[in-house]
Amino acid sequence: MSLFSSIEGDVLPTEIESLCMSCEENGTTRLLLTKIPHFKEVIIMAFECPHCGFKNNEIQSASVIAPQGQTQILSIHNTRDLSRQVVKAESASIIFKEIEFEIPPSSQRGSLSTIEGILDRSIDGLSQDQERRKVRHFYNS
Repeated sequence: MSLFSSIEGDVLPTEIESLCMSCEENGTTRLLLTKIPHFKEVIIMAFECPHCGFKNNEIQSASVIAPQGQTQILSIHNTRDLSRQVVKAESASIIFKEIEFEIPPSSQRGSLSTIEGILDRSIDGLSQDQERRKVRHFYNS
């Protein structure tokens, strides 16, 4: 019997009590070992803290990564397309040519998300410390 079940199956995740890195109270991490069709075996992790509301989702490879990558091209024609699920490996970059925006591999961990979720995470990351960067740029000009 394999540890990894099909993502289409009805296997429930394993729940583990774990420390919240935001408020240092106990939260819950859910782990799911699964196979994603046409991709590979992965570990999907989701953390949630009931005390401060902090959430973190991550996907990690559980199998050997192919020595050469792949290019996938996705076109977005309407708002429904933003709900498409995407698996982003930790070594992948994502490029939105139309808006000249690139998410390099080192800036986001592997994730199972939607196009909208990936963009939201990028916006949150770029918004962090924005006021401090503006002040630093003003004084360096």
